[in-house]
Amino acid sequence: MRFRLPGQRWMALVLMWIGVLWLLQSELASLGGEYGIRVFPQRVDWGSIEAGRRYTQAVTILNLSGRSVEVVVEPSCGCTVSDLSRARLLPLGWYRFRVEVDTSGMGSGVHGRVVRLRFVAGDRVWHEDVLFRFSVNAEGQ
Repeated sequence: MRFRLPGQRWMALVLMWIGVLWLLQSELASLGGEYGIRVFPQRVDWGSIEAGRRYTQAVTILNLSGRSVEVVVEPSCGCTVSDLSRARLLPLGWYRFRVEVDTSGMGSGVHGRVVRLRFVAGDRVWHEDVLFRFSVNAEGQ
């Protein structure tokens, strides 16, 4: 009869699960494009909205890569603000933030706003944009 330590059977299972998780993470990272980052939504169309009001949209960033990524949120103008300015996304982590657009002072017509997301992972730096499109009705219409 051979002597076995109680943990020897589990060691093979643990190593097998580590391999499976590594393969899954690699597959998930490929879904995130070249850098393993997904942004939802990237385009927002609010249609026809009223002047003089504030509109809010939640944006989610998903880090499907195997490394930490720093994100910096840069709205295009003063009428567009975010409740997030900078964050560190851990591997397989996510972050949800809000973007608010104030239509006060905007004339009627078609408008667009951009929130630029600057990502830094080691020596790699890249940008993703979240685009907001809308048409402002004149006040009282």
